Amino acid sequence: MAQSQRVIVTGNNTSGKSVVVEDVRVGITGPGNFDFWQTKAGQSPHDAAAGRAPMKFFPAPGGTMFRLFTIPPADPNMKPADIAAIQDLFFGAIGIPEARADTSRHPMMHVTPTVDYIVLLSGAISLQLDEGEAIALKPFDAVVQRATNHSWVNTEREPALLMCVMVGGT
Repeated sequence: MAQSQRVIVTGNNTSGKSVVVEDVRVGITGPGNFDFWQTKAGQSPHDAAAGRAPMKFFPAPGGTMFRLFTIPPADPNMKPADIAAIQDLFFGAIGIPEARADTSRHPMMHVTPTVDYIVLLSGAISLQLDEGEAIALKPFDAVVQRATNHSWVNTEREPALLMCVMVGGT
């Protein structure tokens, strides 16, 4: 997988004709994220003010975020201290203490105040919830994640790549 992803942003010129207003590459931000675009609640689709400004882990109420994210394969040789350090990095990036809910089923279980539309693009991954068996996903399976405690578990040897649109809830 590339270390940067291309983002093409369209808009209208002064004559009202559609044009490319931005064609850039974005690198990895946060814990394995390629952040493409965000909007704020009530924002006009033509307002580029929020756009690719620095993004938090999840959008404010009524806002949206569009990103790719990666889940690396599990390392069976990882020590508990290494896992704890990764947890601290991830939960520090989220920026809200209550995101770290019940981690008894998996150390990366978390919850955000969002509705997320997620599609697995490549790799193999399982969705872990508070109850029930892990749900195996294959490429192009979609998940509507509705502010519930969850974790993603890579079940292969290569990174998994997922696309996500997050909608901020109240």
